[in-house]
Amino acid sequence: MDTDTDEQVDPTVQAMRDAGVATDTGVYVDYFGFDETRNVPLPDGVSYVTIQALNEGAPRNYLNQVNKDIRIERQTGDARMKVASGDDRHTLLRAAIVGWHLKRRNDRTDALEDVPFTAGNMNKFLEAANPKIIDIIEKEVRKDNEWLVGDVTIEDIDKQIEELQALRVKKVAEQEGKGS
Repeated sequence: MDTDTDEQVDPTVQAMRDAGVATDTGVYVDYFGFDETRNVPLPDGVSYVTIQALNEGAPRNYLNQVNKDIRIERQTGDARMKVASGDDRHTLLRAAIVGWHLKRRNDRTDALEDVPFTAGNMNKFLEAANPKIIDIIEKEVRKDNEWLVGDVTIEDIDKQIEELQALRVKKVAEQEGKGS
């Protein structure tokens, strides 16, 4: 901003305030219309998956789906809990992925064809995709949904640190190879 303009406005604003005139006007926001989506580019540079930041209802649904029953045996006092962390991951991705631009090879024609975004195709994608691709998407979903940090363990964080350190070593080696 131009400082001369700021100096000219300030006395006017101050005079209005001194006279009891409001200088700010609030603007209503639609808090019912939360909708944040973005595209996560995939390594080929042309394909992408569209993810959403989950609204307040989505975390509740996600947590209700992934919470596990605990059973306590009366005679022994032993507690048993069924754990299916792979299901947790897919449940999260199903809630967050809202679209995509993906292609799949047609077995008959050998041509790449658009894959419509449907629940069935989502299930096929989650089952058949390269785990590295799913990791990319999951990391981006977790970035957009800070409430998921509560689900992250110290071991998860340590694993991410190790992955980043390995990636750094690889990148340094690549840059040194290009510089020689």
